[in-house]
Amino acid sequence: MMAALIKDPLFLLAYLAGVVGLVFQVSRVARLQGLFDRLPALVWTYFLPMLSTSVGLIPDDSALYRAMARYLLPASLVLLLISADLKAIARLGRTALVVMVAGCLGVALGCVVAFLILRPWLPAEAWKAAGALAGTWIGGSANLVAVGTALGLSPDLQGVIIIVDTVVGYTWMGVLIALAGYQDRFDRWNGADRSVVDGVGARLAERKARSARPISVPDATLMVGLAIVLTAVCVWAGGMLPPVGRVLNPFSWAIILLTTIALLLSLTPLSRLEEAGASTLGYAGFYLLLASVGAQGDLRKVASHPQFVLFGVIVIAVHAVVTLAAIRLLRAPLFFFGAASQACVGGYASAPVVAAIYQPSMAPVGLLLAVLGNVIGTYAGLLVAQGLSGLAA
Repeated sequence: MMAALIKDPLFLLAYLAGVVGLVFQVSRVARLQGLFDRLPALVWTYFLPMLSTSVGLIPDDSALYRAMARYLLPASLVLLLISADLKAIARLGRTALVVMVAGCLGVALGCVVAFLILRPWLPAEAWKAAGALAGTWIGGSANLVAVGTALGLSPDLQGVIIIVDTVVGYTWMGVLIALAGYQDRFDRWNGADRSVVDGVGARLAERKARSARPISVPDATLMVGLAIVLTAVCVWAGGMLPPVGRVLNPFSWAIILLTTIALLLSLTPLSRLEEAGASTLGYAGFYLLLASVGAQGDLRKVASHPQFVLFGVIVIAVHAVVTLAAIRLLRAPLFFFGAASQACVGGYASAPVVAAIYQPSMAPVGLLLAVLGNVIGTYAGLLVAQGLSGLAA
């Protein structure tokens, strides 16, 4: 394999930051909106560094990537989770939450089914990869990184899971978009009550009207200080806790502690930092982290692990069956299937897009369901890994 052209950590960081900045600037070009609606910026921040690694421009392994995973990940999670409006999620209603839970359970069950079917052809640490895949398809890419890093998943397999997440996940997004054209016919057949959708939209309209305020120096310093201090405290505390099995190591303890504390802080006045853009700053750090994760995914490695593509297809199939069963039992509109499924598999970057395709006023539903998935994704991924580690022993 050829040596990478860019290896110095400073220049490597500059390259990744440049890619992320360029992607988001290009995404604002009006003539390219159709492209970015179908392939959001999230995909490009994965794919372009991945392509750069595959052609030998940047390395697939670097101390920079490990440092970003250890420190930038938890700091970004603090800013993302402290702004989670748990009360708004609860007000989405029983139908949305039940369908979302069914979707999450479908992903977890799918990982178990796929692991049992493909076990003879999977590598020894496949249980870690399954946990990372469960994390990202219940929550999002931040959960993939959190679970993969916490479990010590090798860069090679993490790169393969990133590719599966992108290829299989966004193929499924295309299927969900296609199904939107059949929702009226499906809802009549299912006897669905459409007033549920109208009620959710009315509640979210009030939330959307909440005004933001310009960020100030006190806001910015509080956000940065809170993220860094909480990261340091949780990394230190995680190192003090005893490991449990093969899953709960010091860093996984740190992520669990940080997630829990940040969610508790979201119930305090600190949640008002979102008005000044706390999650925006968190997303900025997260996308830079995401570029470093994509850089570890060499497309040439898929040839050595083709079974993981089939693994992902099986997971999606089980997830779809379980989620559709919930829609049928609840007599719920197909909208909730599209929104909840994409909130699981696609995350916050694409869930609002799919939700809006089903119902133009309902993009916030997809976003809030994706936030719910982001909240539980790390826990769920670690639980799936814990269960599969016993089967793999």
